[in-house]
Order: sequence, then structure tokens, then C-alpha cells
Amino acid sequence: MLDSHDVDVESRRALVTAAEELAADGLLGDSVLADPAARLPEPLAERLADVLRPPAPGVGHRVVRGLFAGFTDPGPTPLHWRETDRERCAALDIALVLVAARFGRVFGWTDQQDGRIVHNIVPSPGCEAMQIGSSSTTELAWHTEDAFHPDRADLLLLVCVRNPDGIGSRLSTVSSAGLDERDIRHLLRPEVAILPDDSYEDDTAAAREPVGMATLWEREGSLGLRYDPSYSRLLTDDEEFRDAYGRLGRALEAGSFGVPLAPGDLVVIDNDAAVHGRTAFRPRYDGTDRWLKRILVRSPRQRPARESLEHGYGQRQVDAHGGRPVLRV
Repeated sequence: MLDSHDVDVESRRALVTAAEELAADGLLGDSVLADPAARLPEPLAERLADVLRPPAPGVGHRVVRGLFAGFTDPGPTPLHWRETDRERCAALDIALVLVAARFGRVFGWTDQQDGRIVHNIVPSPGCEAMQIGSSSTTELAWHTEDAFHPDRADLLLLVCVRNPDGIGSRLSTVSSAGLDERDIRHLLRPEVAILPDDSYEDDTAAAREPVGMATLWEREGSLGLRYDPSYSRLLTDDEEFRDAYGRLGRALEAGSFGVPLAPGDLVVIDNDAAVHGRTAFRPRYDGTDRWLKRILVRSPRQRPARESLEHGYGQRQVDAHGGRPVLRV
């Protein structure tokens, strides 16, 4: 069942006005948080307080309908994220970053999308059958975002820019998997190595010593999930563990549900409670294809202490909160 909330027209207009004023000063979404004065106006933040909250762990997601629906059309869907017109997207990107900052520390990765904070997820020629966001004709399999890294996002924000074919995201939660105690006990063991996915411009990861990671861990009142079978290798031949891992995948599929996305909609995903994916579709590459924007957020959430020993394959974060000079256009 969707946890869905609508936003009133007045709040949408106030968000557009605030973002356009910052964009008029030459700020971009990737740089706006380096300006200490850049934030949501307090009256708007108060009006949005009830909807801009993290999802409940057992639910794993929150949909905010129409929050970004008032922005000017950013132009045709680019064929590659590098082709995005960041000046034309500036107001929308700024609004997304300011909203994301209400949840925690906004960041990017140095080797993903050139270290940008606002990621553009568009189907790209040559990527159709890959297991990355720019794929299309193959189903995007269940995954925890950046599961390979101990400092992966706690929350993942997705905003729909364009979706004429109604291609929704898919979600499934560990709470809906219905695992028995025996399977949970096996999956708490650090027996899975997860590599960075192919969206990272780094060809050295496979040469690093694999690190055993637990698929599940115990959170307060719930379980945490770390799962990306497309980029995983099991480090044990224990048939009971392998069977439990397989049952988890089947249970996530059985408990899955779709999230319809219209332009302006925001989906907040608890990256420790839910995995996400996408159905296959046929891209047109004519400027009308599906286009999402993505933001990663780290909150003060605790994860298992053993994760601090992981090398994260050398991937480094880009901190949006003053981590680099303000960019002007």
C-alpha cells in the first residue's frame, strides 16, 4: 500500500519562487548548499513539515505528489546525463536539493556522474541491457542503492521530470519478505561481497580484496537490508545460506508493488528498509523518454560497527554542504 501525500498549490508556488530566486543569482543545484544562506523559507518548511519526513521503517517509502509540478519544462530528455542543460534545470535542481537537505546531509560520489549532486536518470544508447539507471529494455533488478559502500545513502530521493509512458518504480521491503528465524540467522552472516555497479567510472574495484557483508542486520524494532545480487558474489558454499539468500529474492519479488510516477512527484525511499527496481521499457531517444532526478542523503542513522572496517572500494563522497566552492553560471 502506497504511503502517498498531496501538496497544496500554495506550497508548490512558494517552492518555485524560492528556487527561481536562487537560480537568478547564478546558483546551480550542485552548488546551492555551499551558500550558507540557501535554504527553504521557514514558512514553507513549516507547511511541508508533515510530508517531508522519513518513511516509517516498516513502510520503506513516502510519495509526495506534485511537490515539483510547478517548474518550467527543462527541455527534451537528454540522451545521456552529461547532456543535461544544468542552467535550464537550475531552479528545479535547487528545489530538489533544498528539499533533500531537510532530511540530512546531501552528497554525491566522485566517480559517479562526474561528482554531481543532482543525478539525472535517463535511458541512454548503449546502456539498454545494463543493470544501471540508464538501462531500459531490461528490467532493473532489485537493489539497495550503492550497497557496496558502508557510507551509502540512508535515504534516496527520486523526482519525476517526465514519464509519458507511465513507467513506475518498483519497491519491496524486508518487512514484507516474511523471512523465518532460520533464514534471518543465516543472512545476518557477512557472506556476500558486493561490487560497485557499472555507473561508477572505476575499473579497479574488481582487483580489491572482497569484503564479506551481511545481507541483513538488526535495527531498532526492524531489520536492515543490504542487497544487490546483480553485483554480488557469495563467499560461502554453505547450501543453507545460499538457499536463504535465494528465498529472500523470491520473497522480495512476491511482496513487491509499483509506484506510479507523474511529473513533479517525489519518492523518498528508506535505503535500509526497501529495495527498488524498474520494469523494462522501449526507449524512443526522441526527447520524450522517462526522466528522473536522484539525490542521495545521509542521516545520523547507525549501522553495524563492522561496516566501518570496509574499504568501500576506494569510492569517495562529494559533500554538497560546503564541500567545494560555490559554482556560478
